[in-house]
Amino acid sequence: DQVKFVLCSRADYEWARGMLAEHALADKCEVLFSPSFDEVRPRELAEWILEDKLPVRFQLQLHKQLWGDEKGR
Repeated sequence: DQVKFVLCSRADYEWARGMLAEHALADKCEVLFSPSFDEVRPRELAEWILEDKLPVRFQLQLHKQLWGDEKGR
């Protein structure tokens, strides 16, 4: 199983970090943190994760990286 958080702001990140700790999610399943396209810079989210040493996987929305907001992709 996986839990994926798509984060749109620092406030979203803080909330997700709290849920991760409160529910010990990393002990139960794989946890993914993904920046919402054009809302959080991928590097910024990666830096937050590294600073906090979170046991999560960083994930990009690859379809958005390749095709942006193009319809039908």
